[in-house]
Amino acid sequence: MAMQQCPNGHLYDDAKNSSCPYCSNGNSMNVTVPLSDGMFRQGSGDMFPPTAQLDSPMSEREYVAPRPQVAQAPQNSFPATAPVEAQFAATTYKEDIVNEKGIVEVRGWLVCLEGEKRGIDFKIHGEKNTIGRGSENDVKIDFDSSISKGINAIISYDLRNNKFFIFLGESKNNIYVNDQLLMTPIELKDYDIIEIGQTKLLFRSLCNDRFTWEASKKAAEKAE
Repeated sequence: MAMQQCPNGHLYDDAKNSSCPYCSNGNSMNVTVPLSDGMFRQGSGDMFPPTAQLDSPMSEREYVAPRPQVAQAPQNSFPATAPVEAQFAATTYKEDIVNEKGIVEVRGWLVCLEGEKRGIDFKIHGEKNTIGRGSENDVKIDFDSSISKGINAIISYDLRNNKFFIFLGESKNNIYVNDQLLMTPIELKDYDIIEIGQTKLLFRSLCNDRFTWEASKKAAEKAE
């Protein structure tokens, strides 16, 4: 008996079959031949197809191992942790703070009275303005090494009531307003002096009882 192997890897007796009987029945490579048409003899314990004799060598027995499944690496179900500096992203302003020209309207100023850069000024815009040494702050006092890089204090402009408030950030630095330790949020008034580290800042408002951007816009629209 001469055994032949078809291109799909099946062994068959070419004396009995002119071509592979398994391929002609629609079977393909790496697919187990179904238990039908007397492929296995019931009750005899013969686990080989009829074309193979019990005393046939193992190489002539029909057996096709299943193709192993390649496990895919699990994908992370959680996004990568955002860097710490991303938590202090640049301020995104509301539409009512940016004018029709795309300019963020100034609401007040801080002027350095004492410190390495005496005379420099910082703009205060609408909503929250963070103060600290780090570049993520709106008011960046990078010339005073005694001030931490985090958020030392926050000045918030209350658009509805046209007022300014200051409150503590998350820094260990003590903040003083007019020589009084800042413990709870307080309202800022013109010429109040804020002390952080070795720097003293004078507060001046643009928006106050005499002027607001909203009133200025309404007056301009009425004049047109």
